[in-house]
Amino acid sequence: MQHEPEDQTFQLQALEICEPDSSFDPQKPPESGEEYLMHMFYERKRCPAVVTKRPSKIRNNTGNTTLEMLDNPELPPFKCLLPTPEWRSEQVKSFQAARSQVLVLRKELANNNYDQSGEPPLTSDQEKWKEFCRNQQPLLSTLLHLTQNDLELLLEMLSKWLQDPNITVDLLHDVWLARWLYATLVCLHLPLEPHVFSTLRYIARTCIHLRNQLKEDEVQRAAPYNLLLTLTVQVFAQNDFKDYI
Repeated sequence: MQHEPEDQTFQLQALEICEPDSSFDPQKPPESGEEYLMHMFYERKRCPAVVTKRPSKIRNNTGNTTLEMLDNPELPPFKCLLPTPEWRSEQVKSFQAARSQVLVLRKELANNNYDQSGEPPLTSDQEKWKEFCRNQQPLLSTLLHLTQNDLELLLEMLSKWLQDPNITVDLLHDVWLARWLYATLVCLHLPLEPHVFSTLRYIARTCIHLRNQLKEDEVQRAAPYNLLLTLTVQVFAQNDFKDYI
């Protein structure tokens, strides 16, 4: 399976992890795996030295975040939309490299006496979250200040937006959603609780349904779904989905 350059996808390739050079622009949203890792290096230098406090939270009693169960998805109609073993291996290596960088950053924060337990709870207002995620990059300077409960809540909301009944989601177009999904998975603490695996499986099923709607020649549009499915199977060990990759 051939993949075009990733100018709009949020896939990490197996690449040499290089520190940013003089041409690096921290204000530019990352549009490739290499740029995302460069952002990680940039924030690694800044995050432990200056621990920024999150803004005031709005503690609304929100609505239901229960996920609607999806039917067992059909196998893909076009085999050409499936990722190759080599491609899958590249994604897993890069994802693990990103997670390793997050672990380093967390250790450095701990060494600088950052106490995550002191953070106030985030708002559970889904519309405010959605507005924030649409307009902000998933920077580590934000994500590393989220508790595991915050990350789990965020992942659950992202999974619901992925299957928004009011719009047709396309992760190649809705790149903000793809970025936040990927970044949240990178930052989750392991091991995961059973309910988080349920959310992951919901995301995987949704990705399969969305990919199954693609045409035979829409290989590039399949890439972000293949990425999330690959991580679900090969990183988070949900092996009953392996027939879908």
